[in-house]
Amino acid sequence: MDRLRREAQARHELHVDHPTHRPLSEGYELVGLRGEEALANYFGLEIDLVRRPGGDGGVDNKLCLSGFEYKVDVKCARKALNLIVEVGKVEPKTIYILASYSDEDDAAVLLGWQWGVVLMNAPKKDFGYGVINHYVPRSKLRGLDDLAERHTPK
Repeated sequence: MDRLRREAQARHELHVDHPTHRPLSEGYELVGLRGEEALANYFGLEIDLVRRPGGDGGVDNKLCLSGFEYKVDVKCARKALNLIVEVGKVEPKTIYILASYSDEDDAAVLLGWQWGVVLMNAPKKDFGYGVINHYVPRSKLRGLDDLAERHTPK
């Protein structure tokens, strides 16, 4: 078992009786960590494996763009048709990245991104879990090359 699978299992167990625990899909912790792994690999970053019982506050990593550091939140899903973030949890200066997870490959691929301020003004919808989310269709996301060109590693 690789380190991300072990960490996903540990995080799942940590959150089982937590009041904010809301698993919306099977293996959601691993899916999320694979998205973070794809981000780290793409930009040459380290994966944050610190366990936070209260969650990560919507920060999976940080990117330095033109001398300024921005929070990054990866949203990874098996059916990555839209970049979705729950209403009330979108941060305007955060970079939100959509990733797609494949069970067959046990890996995620980054698909596109958008600023939180744009996401905040995007349409809202319940995707069937009783949670209202802002969403941007995958086809309307910005390309990763744009971020990669502006990223200046520390």
